[in-house]
Amino acid sequence: MQPLNPKRSAAVGLVTWLVLLLKPTADSASTELIHRIVLFAVMVVVPWGLSLVPPSDRSGIGFWLYNIAVALQSGGATFTFLSFFLERGTLAGAFVCGTLIVYIVIALYGVTRLISRRSLFPIAELSIDAGLIYLPVAGAWLVIYRLGIQPFGFGEIIILLTAVHFHFAGFATPIIAGLSGRVLSTKDHPRQIFAFVVFAIVAAMPLVAAGITLTPVVGLAGTLLLSVGLVLLAVLTIGWVRPAMTRPLGKVLLTLGALFSCLAMVLASLYAYSLATHTLIFTIPAMAMTHGILNAFGFVTCSLFAWSPITHKDLMSPKEAQLLQPRV
Repeated sequence: MQPLNPKRSAAVGLVTWLVLLLKPTADSASTELIHRIVLFAVMVVVPWGLSLVPPSDRSGIGFWLYNIAVALQSGGATFTFLSFFLERGTLAGAFVCGTLIVYIVIALYGVTRLISRRSLFPIAELSIDAGLIYLPVAGAWLVIYRLGIQPFGFGEIIILLTAVHFHFAGFATPIIAGLSGRVLSTKDHPRQIFAFVVFAIVAAMPLVAAGITLTPVVGLAGTLLLSVGLVLLAVLTIGWVRPAMTRPLGKVLLTLGALFSCLAMVLASLYAYSLATHTLIFTIPAMAMTHGILNAFGFVTCSLFAWSPITHKDLMSPKEAQLLQPRV
């Protein structure tokens, strides 16, 4: 029995999202843009990213958790889409709870992957696990945003941006790093650099979150750590991963994704610095128009789609692929 493939859900989500561009909600232009970015994450990025990390064991609990998440994801995304046409409140928040449940199932799938290996290695697989496990944080903040509540005195835009951040930096980025790591594992490359990349990406998430809750200085440290990690990942991608890609389009998308990530993180670092030093460099609308678009539609979309035509088996680690070989 093959695992369900969420690419169909991602394709339907993409078409629905494009229709959304023709029917904006009644918010300001900058808020509307952020809404579209977070809905793109829910409707396209999550199912597409999930399609790239299918389970290798067809009988374990991870296999069933993966299939449950895939089966429920489209419905949850649909209700999340509809919630953005409702006034923020109990009903709008309830509509997003389906997506949160799906994200929790995906996180449990990530936990089973980690437990089944009984080790933090390979590092590439640990990075993928982290992306799956971080996803409910994005869902929780999205529910909070649609409920219209403001814990810790956060403004609505900060809550919305936190949901966006954990979709792209928390979920998609570790998966992209992990997929690159699978290729790097077959090549002679600076292994310590890749290990630092994974550490930087995974460790930066709680630091950035703590910066939002506690002090912008901690957030600046997390942003700088993430920036260094992504710049090094870009170097590894262009220098080692890209040459291994046989398709010309894949090479182009990986290169564009790497370059976009560097530019996006320069802007993110400047913004985090401005918050820590109380110096106005970029406004939130400006960050949405620059960093948000570069990160979402440049780095994440190009990087994930670079792997899209590859089969599930090709995306697995050598050990995982071996498990699927027929036994004679």
